[in-house]
Amino acid sequence: MNPVIKGTQTEIPMAPSNLRLMNESDERFLARADDLVRLIRRLGLQMDHELLDVGCSIGRLATGLLAGTDFRGRYVGFDVMPRHIRWARRHLAPIAEGYHFRHVDVRNDRYNPAGTVEPKDLVFPARSGGFHMATLFSIFTHFYKEDVDLYLRELRRVLRPGGRVVATWFLYDDDRYEAALTSVYPMTHRLDEVTIYNDADDPLRAIAFHEDHVRAQIAAAGLEIEKIEYGEWAGGAGPEFQDVVVLRRPVDPPPSFLDRVKGKVRRTLSKR
Repeated sequence: MNPVIKGTQTEIPMAPSNLRLMNESDERFLARADDLVRLIRRLGLQMDHELLDVGCSIGRLATGLLAGTDFRGRYVGFDVMPRHIRWARRHLAPIAEGYHFRHVDVRNDRYNPAGTVEPKDLVFPARSGGFHMATLFSIFTHFYKEDVDLYLRELRRVLRPGGRVVATWFLYDDDRYEAALTSVYPMTHRLDEVTIYNDADDPLRAIAFHEDHVRAQIAAAGLEIEKIEYGEWAGGAGPEFQDVVVLRRPVDPPPSFLDRVKGKVRRTLSKR
């Protein structure tokens, strides 16, 4: 039987250790969940927001919200790992109104090599323009750059104007390149001119991108960078181990006077 903890909203079952990252203890799992909730609240999450958790696994972030907040918005999490989603659906969704967990069988060379959906064909299981915030914790650190492009475009689609993305990367530039080579995950192998990685046999174990390239990807997707907090992995000040990048979907400008007139004319003509 799964252990249960007392949260601010309800009693919360804990996932078995074999579904957790590196068989984490209850204490470590809950402490990390609390850290992530504190981070996204600091970066703008309100308790009535709609939140998309990309790569939600067994619901660590959801557990943190249930354990330590009065979150009453809408939470949608999705992941490529079916066992993790089945557990979250069975044990978390029934105790938390407004929490939803969805499986996507998208291919990833490391986590889902037999996936039936190519990354280029993935549509997030989320409505357009519906979310105040999307989170991706340790997701882009296991992606090739082409897949990052695809996810950034989908993130823009699902965000409300003014909505934010909180995502983590391993970033390097010319000044931080040497630090990346000697980091906790030494990025000593090169895939292409903007991509370096740690493990010769498993490139997606930990992969880093040149910051200039990531900035260009973000701009091409129609998003803006609000801030970057460089992580401890390559000597940054933190507070996270990975680099935290906060993105924003720009607010669409109001229509000009001429556009309003054209719209009025079109509506008038359509009624004839």
